[in-house]
Amino acid sequence: MVLQLPPHAARPPLRGPAAVPGERGPAAVPGERGKWPRGSLIALLAEDERAALLSAGAPVQFKDDDILILQGDVGDWFYVLTGGMVKITVAAETGAQTTLAVRTRGDLIGEFAVLDGMRRTATARAVSAVGALRISRPAFAEFGRRYPAALATITRSLVAKMRAATERHAAERTWGSRERLAQVIYELAESYGEPEDDGTVLIPLPLTQRELGELAGVAVSTAERILGELRKEGVITTGYREIAVRDMNHLGAIRFSAQDPANP
Repeated sequence: MVLQLPPHAARPPLRGPAAVPGERGPAAVPGERGKWPRGSLIALLAEDERAALLSAGAPVQFKDDDILILQGDVGDWFYVLTGGMVKITVAAETGAQTTLAVRTRGDLIGEFAVLDGMRRTATARAVSAVGALRISRPAFAEFGRRYPAALATITRSLVAKMRAATERHAAERTWGSRERLAQVIYELAESYGEPEDDGTVLIPLPLTQRELGELAGVAVSTAERILGELRKEGVITTGYREIAVRDMNHLGAIRFSAQDPANP
């Protein structure tokens, strides 16, 4: 089933930082499919679909720690990221923040609210400088009318996000910290990794050990210990906010399996 856009209705004005979504300016928009990360939504679109979606957006830029979308706000637009990294977090009633995911070039941010008309379920915050294209609900509706096959691709992307979230939640009750952290690193390498000539896969995302731990649902001290073990085993190398996978096969053997009977 392909998601349909809800009819547009009058909504209250946005509040706080999300009311002014970044500074307008040139956003780096690669023109060829090969320049987009292979796991991104934009890379999955056909060439004409990709060009049409990108042309529907207005370029905006964000500084480090700027908020792109705010949990609880209404959503009349979404973003296509063209550069930089965004951290997706959710706040509990206690105020505690949890990192749910990271998104980078070629990913969509805020599309759930545009598609279902509900309020934002999470906050997206820039990590360093971020370039994006802001696409309004009416512009996306017109795009969907002209390119219905692209909506099916976007629907599959949304389902994949929800499936990954379900698997990650189930893994917290089924698998150990080492398997969960290995899974996070493996997924990042698969989706955003840049292969080197020697077979190493560089993950070009400025993630801290704390953020990696939050993505895997483990304490920062545990993340530090496991990363140290993986370094000693020659599976990964790390630097300041940098990680590279030297042995994807070994990492894949460590991670939890999405096909395990306990994690359907």
